[in-house]
Amino acid sequence: MTSALPGLGAWATQLKVNSRAARYALGAVLGPAPGAAGSWRSGVLPSTTSNGATLDLLVVADSPTPSMNVIVNPGQAVITRTGQGPYVGTLDIPGRIQLTPPDPSNGRVDLIVARIRDERLGDATTGFTVEPIAGKPAAQPTAPQAPDGCLPLAQVTITPTTTQIQSSAVVDVRRSAAMRTGVGVMLPGDRANDPGAYAGQVRYRNGGLEAWDGTTWHATHQPAMFAAPVRALNNQSTNRSLASVSVPDPGWPYRVIAQGSAELITVGSRADLWITIDDVNAPFAIAVGVGPTDGGGWFSTQTGVSDTLTGAHTVFLTANRVFNDGTWSSTQFNGALFVYRFPA
Repeated sequence: MTSALPGLGAWATQLKVNSRAARYALGAVLGPAPGAAGSWRSGVLPSTTSNGATLDLLVVADSPTPSMNVIVNPGQAVITRTGQGPYVGTLDIPGRIQLTPPDPSNGRVDLIVARIRDERLGDATTGFTVEPIAGKPAAQPTAPQAPDGCLPLAQVTITPTTTQIQSSAVVDVRRSAAMRTGVGVMLPGDRANDPGAYAGQVRYRNGGLEAWDGTTWHATHQPAMFAAPVRALNNQSTNRSLASVSVPDPGWPYRVIAQGSAELITVGSRADLWITIDDVNAPFAIAVGVGPTDGGGWFSTQTGVSDTLTGAHTVFLTANRVFNDGTWSSTQFNGALFVYRFPA
């Protein structure tokens, strides 16, 4: 005998649905959490920015005069509770939250949270609030754990002498939520290595778009160019760096294209140009340029391409003595190291 699996109430076939089914229906357009179907990413829904910063539910020190209050900007957040689907809470106007006075002996770290309460889950009330959770005073205080139904927005450090909360005491820990298949925007509480939920998920970070392939994030563009001038060295008999470029970690696999040039003079030897990664004395180079033998002139390397890299790396343009026991020198003119980073 065949059987059917019952689902939640559908908007199109019933005059009304219960609130849990309604949340699940709303969840069809909200960004999922990684790991399981029917789960959602809790976070702030970005909508407004100023000077590059997202303002939604941003917690800041009181203004224009600092006090023991903090100001919370309006905004919306997605907050999940186990088995209950995504709740969407809205703070429609800015407001102030007063924090408790300091402990006379030890500091503490308070947590500002967006919170959903639901009487059907055993809570005393039902509703959405933004509220403080006081930390425990200690010699080395830490922020308290956020209870179920809470989304951390900020941490506020309260020292024993605090009478006014300054901007430096407020740390933004908001995480972001997004629409399903929409482009996510990272907030200060997000981490670059946070996994995506599905292959093809896209996020905006550091001025570029990144896509999740099911295993890792990959850049969709955002190449970068780096350059450094060469330096003058005199009467050298070992491998030395003429120029170097630090390539920062973009958060995704990449490769580099590099090319270098320099004026070299040798006495009783030959010196070649090498481009290496992370080690001046590396046994292999991604590009080489044959230099002078007992003479001088301007020389350049090939254009070389690295293997796939992750993390931060340093690219070196080096001069290497390869024959005989003489010396080499370089000038600071007419030479440079160029490095181009692109997604792998």
